Amino acid sequence: MAYARATAVEIDKKLRDDFRRRLKDFGISAETADPVLAVIFRTFAGQLETLYSDTERIRLALLDELIAGLGIERRAARAAQTIVRFLVDRDSELIDAGTELIGEAQSGERLTFTTDASIAASATRLALAATYQDGSLQLMPGIEMPEAVAAARPAVDPVKINLGATPALFLALEELPAMHLSRLGFFFELGPDAGSILRALPHEPWCLASPDGSLGAQGILRPLRRNAGIRTLEWLLKAPTPTDQSDAEVPELPDGFYAGRGFVFPEVPAERRFLCKLPKAMEPALTKIFGRATPQVFDRPRAWLRISFPRRVANLHTGILSVWLHAVSASNVECFNETVRFEEHGTSIPISREAGTAKYLVAPLSIFGEAKASYLPEFQPSSDPNVGRYNIHNGRIQLRPARHPDDRPESYSNLRLWVSSGALANSVGPGKVQGFLKRASAVRVSNPTAAAGGTDTEGFQQAQARFATAILSRDRIVTRQDLVAAVRAFDRRILDADVSLGLDRTETGLRRVQRVRCLVDKEEFLDPPAEGRVLEQELSGHLRTRFLYDTDLALELVWK
Repeated sequence: MAYARATAVEIDKKLRDDFRRRLKDFGISAETADPVLAVIFRTFAGQLETLYSDTERIRLALLDELIAGLGIERRAARAAQTIVRFLVDRDSELIDAGTELIGEAQSGERLTFTTDASIAASATRLALAATYQDGSLQLMPGIEMPEAVAAARPAVDPVKINLGATPALFLALEELPAMHLSRLGFFFELGPDAGSILRALPHEPWCLASPDGSLGAQGILRPLRRNAGIRTLEWLLKAPTPTDQSDAEVPELPDGFYAGRGFVFPEVPAERRFLCKLPKAMEPALTKIFGRATPQVFDRPRAWLRISFPRRVANLHTGILSVWLHAVSASNVECFNETVRFEEHGTSIPISREAGTAKYLVAPLSIFGEAKASYLPEFQPSSDPNVGRYNIHNGRIQLRPARHPDDRPESYSNLRLWVSSGALANSVGPGKVQGFLKRASAVRVSNPTAAAGGTDTEGFQQAQARFATAILSRDRIVTRQDLVAAVRAFDRRILDADVSLGLDRTETGLRRVQRVRCLVDKEEFLDPPAEGRVLEQELSGHLRTRFLYDTDLALELVWK
């Protein structure tokens, strides 16, 4: 809400009227104006006008200080986001996270976009896509099928079949490289009626069909949020593979415009590189769809994926317009590096356009000094009194140099910041991100979407709403309602929760225990025993970190 700003003339008149009114209250008549008082009133009115003109800036400054003190994401520019696809003719090539691409704005300016995750480009293609909802299986419209599959002239009408109680999307992929589906990127183009799909897609499990066509715990994957809102799939049953560090220096960006629609497959260990001709129970329906050509179409093994959806999802068949492979989101950020020598540059450095630089600040990546120790935000606790500190305010970064063990201040620090062109990047249309900035490669770049979501800064209203959401979220469980809400919010398949307080006798005496019984829907699980064990372990760990001190937890899943 913008405050009405009074001019100096209006304030001066109001001061004079109030002064005369107060004199009359004491029985004093003031028909003529005192010249000394007139000067005082005009001076004071000018100062009040200046103060009123800064009201918006003061409100933002106070909110920024409060957000920084509570450790909430600071108010900054938002990077525009687009989708890029990488196409190759050979086996496979890895495109690392943070790979820089060149985009062209409508004004002709060349802007930098960096990939939000690492993906592998290969010759893998989508052979078939079908939706299952309301007891019917139907091929998806708008999916470009290989010539051999399209030549069978499949039926487009839905076919009745029983594949479970929950809707699902089935994808068949062929021409897989030696690494199978490892690091394969997916992007889902959604239609205007796909609101429920967009809300469900970032959280629903995937499953890779086994060689015999069954869907079990060994093939189940779950999406986890990563940089800029992209989802990385993770195996339900962890595979003994080394941790990948290729995404370690990706800018930690908030969700972009296309968040929740991009997915990246994890490394697929050799023992899970499953291929099958058909998933179990699907053959009767596919035989009706493809007719006599069924044996020829499905005579080769493919990788079959099933993506589950909640029962309440609507318009699954028409809501998903297309599925793009080898696709990943890219954000309009670039790394700004600077060495600050305190004697020469001081400790207050401009880092954003409001302070005179060419770009807008998105987030600091790293700040460290002579001793290679990281500088901490001003309000972050630390037991080291000599640690360096920083604070970002009005487009400038205020540095407090770290001190050596002999109490000498450090002479320089290194800044690495993520900066953006802000709203300008929204003018990069589809097809305008066409190549790499530095990399020489045979990989072809395709850009099917326009860039969107970039802002020069975050306004007061948006920051205030985000601040209120963070404050009202139940990060700590205190009341019974807090506990029930935390349990229900953990997984949509938890239908209800019952909580009771009790005492358990232990070797150290009586201890309080919260007994939580969760009602879960068995039909929403592909492999209830395995998924149930993982759900119970993760929910228990989630609750224990938020419980009051000295309270135990007893968790039980009750299957509906």
